[in-house]
Amino acid sequence: MKRDSFRVLFFLKKTRLLKNGEASVCMRITVNGTRVEKNIRKSIDPTF
Repeated sequence: MKRDSFRVLFFLKKTRLLKNGEASVCMRITVNGTRVEKNIRKSIDPTF
């Protein structure tokens, strides 16, 4: 029997800050080992 996997991960891109000093929030979706990363167009202060 094959087992499927599904994972969602949210993370900050601290290596590339925006002009206002905030970091972009990105989402990574993994389905059966295949990954897709997407910027969700939100940002947050990385020192928070």
